[in-house]
Order: sequence, then C-alpha cells, then structure tokens
Amino acid sequence: FYSFPTGSKNSVSTGVVVGIAVGCAVLVLGLIAVGVYAWRQKRRAERAVELSKPFASWAPAGKDSGGAPQLKGARWFSFDDLKKSTHNFSEANEIGSGGYGKVYRGTLPGGLLVAIKRAQQGSMQGGLEFKTEIELLSRVHHKNLVGLVGFCFERGEQMLVYEYIPNGTLRDSLAGKTGIQLDWKRRLRIALGSARGLAYLHELANPPIIHRDVKSTNIILDEHLTAKVADFGLSKLVSDSEKGHVSTQVKGTLGYLDPEYYMTQQLTDKSDVYSFG
Repeated sequence: FYSFPTGSKNSVSTGVVVGIAVGCAVLVLGLIAVGVYAWRQKRRAERAVELSKPFASWAPAGKDSGGAPQLKGARWFSFDDLKKSTHNFSEANEIGSGGYGKVYRGTLPGGLLVAIKRAQQGSMQGGLEFKTEIELLSRVHHKNLVGLVGFCFERGEQMLVYEYIPNGTLRDSLAGKTGIQLDWKRRLRIALGSARGLAYLHELANPPIIHRDVKSTNIILDEHLTAKVADFGLSKLVSDSEKGHVSTQVKGTLGYLDPEYYMTQQLTDKSDVYSFG
C-alpha cells in the first residue's frame, strides 16, 4: 500500500484544523450579524408601536372601556406635521372654536383636506376623553359618523385629525350662519342621517356605543348635506355584562340630558334617543 510521508500527514491535519477554525469563525460572525440585524429590526418595530400607541404610560382603562381595542387604524402625526399643514395654526385656517380649544383646516402632503381639533392647555377635555374618542372613532366606520384620520400626542399637545367637512355644524346652519337654506325636505334628510348614525352605534357596533352628547353642535354637514355624528369624547361602550345600560357619572349638555339618566345615573341607548328628539 502507498503511505503518505509524515510531513504530508501533518500538513493535511493542519489544513483541516485551519479550515474548521475559519468556518466556525465565519459562522459565529454570521450569527452575530443576524442577531444584531434582528435586534435593530425589533427596536424599530417597538419604536413604531410607541409612536402609534402613545398611551402605554397611561393608567389602563377601567371596566367602562368594555375591552375596546386601542387605536386600531389611527395614524400618528407629529406636532411639526400638523403645524406645517395649518401654516403654523394661522388664524386664516381657523374654522371653529369652543371650550375645548380651536379647530383648523389643514392640508396633508398628499393634498388631503383635514380638520384638526387642537385642545387648549387646561381645557375641559381631559386625557381620558381624548383617548376615548380615538379608540371609538378608529374602530367604527359609517357614512353618518365623522371619520378619524389620526391624532397627535406630543409636546403636551392633544390634537385629533378628522376628515374635512365643509359645511360646519347643523346648529350653525339652523342659525343662518352658513348661508345654507334648510327646507323641510333637507331637514328630514339630515334627521334620518343622524338617526342612522346613532342606530349603527347602538345596534351594529360591537360592543354597542352610547354617544351621550347628541346635539345640533355635534352633527356636521358635508358638501352634500349628509349628516355626520361627531364628538365622541363622552361616549361609553356597553359590555355584555352591563345588559344594555352603564352606571356612570352624569355628563352631557343641559337641555339635552335624558331626565331618567339624570335621576338614576343609568345610561342607556334611550338617553341618546331623548337627546336626538
């Protein structure tokens, strides 16, 4: 038999050892690189979640929330985004105001017109109402409900971004401030549209939603005079365990409050029906 010289055997053994060592080193470096990449991707994903869910540091909602999913489909905007879209919140872009703050017309980079509701510092709309409106409007969709585009929660600012509705509130039109002539046919159509929006909240939303502040100021009219129910800051979810009513502190607007709700603190969908009437 042919036998390798001793020197050749040592050379082959050394080559094998070196090859294995190099291969292991490459494998280890590859695993480290994959690990670093995965970690960076995870951090990036966590950052995206933080930006879209700014309430992680808030106290969790109580049983009144009814287990509503949070912020599904709501877009996060930075303060600078909205500042730019409203030309630094200029008076020329202001389209409304109230105890909560002011509403501005804005134009997003794609050309989409939006209405931006900016809460003033120390306004009556607290963090819970702000969060409630985002949660509810990001999970319900109906042609007779105002659409939520997104929100901003940054630098101590609370802003909600809605679809732009050009004809303002029903109250302004009834008062003759918009120049829109509301004959009885139009009024009936607006009443039916508002009723359909409320019926969706009461019967088709899961869990059902009670608006709790139905009034002409919270019904807005689009370019076709289609009614859209707005302002869900006081709304409540009705969970299965509550069997159609919610025991809660009385909130709403005097003159629109259901007397039974006021006396018993038992909120039901009938409370919305009373306010609607």
